[in-house]
Amino acid sequence: MSSPSLIAPLAAAWQHNDAIRFGASGILGNAIFFGLDKILFPVIVRAAVRLSTSDRSAIVVSGSTWINENAASVSFFVAYLLDIAVQHLLNAWLVFGLDTISTRELYISSLTTSYTAYFGTLCGSTILQAYLLQCGISKSVAFWSTIALGSLVNYVVLTSLNAVDKTTDEKVTTKNDTNFSSGKMAMVPIWGAKRAKIDLSDSLFTNFAVLSGSESQLGV
Repeated sequence: MSSPSLIAPLAAAWQHNDAIRFGASGILGNAIFFGLDKILFPVIVRAAVRLSTSDRSAIVVSGSTWINENAASVSFFVAYLLDIAVQHLLNAWLVFGLDTISTRELYISSLTTSYTAYFGTLCGSTILQAYLLQCGISKSVAFWSTIALGSLVNYVVLTSLNAVDKTTDEKVTTKNDTNFSSGKMAMVPIWGAKRAKIDLSDSLFTNFAVLSGSESQLGV
C-alpha cells in the first residue's frame, strides 16, 4: 500500500474520531507532566534544604523540613496542578478546537471547570503516589502506576457524567426544542459553550459537562 493511500484513512480517523485525538492529547499531556515532575523535584529539594537551614521562624523551618522529606510527593502535586492547565490547552488544540477557548471568558470558565473536575483525582493521585513511595517503590514506577490508575478513574467518571449528560439532554430537548436548537442547553462542555451542540454519542470524552442553572452560566 502506497503512502498516500495510508495517510488518507489515518487523517480521516484523526479528524472524525474524538477518542483518538483525546488519547493523543492525554499521552502528550502525561509526557509533559512527567517532565515537569522531573524538573520540579530537584528545585523543591534545594529550596527546602536552604529554608530548613536558614534563620527563619520555627514554622518555616519545620515546614521546609517536611517538604524536603516529602519532596517527591510535593513535586508530583505541583506538577499535576500545572499540568491540568497544560492538558486543558492540549485538549482545546487537538480535540475540541481552539475556538472553544477563543475568548477570555471561555478560557477562564472552561479552565476553572477543568480544575474543579480534576481536583479529586489530583488529591487522590498524590496520596496514592506517596503511599507507593512509602512502600519502597521507585519514583518513576510510582508515578506511572498512579497515572494509570488515575486515568482509569477519570474514564469511569467521564463515562458516568456522559450518561447523566445524555439523560438530562433528552429531558431538555423534549421540554423545549426551541432552546435546544439555539444552543441553550442545560449541559455545557468544559471546553466551551460553542461545542454544546456536539452529539453526546460521538465519544465518551467529547462532552464532559457540568450542570448549569441559568443562561448566564452558559455564556449565551
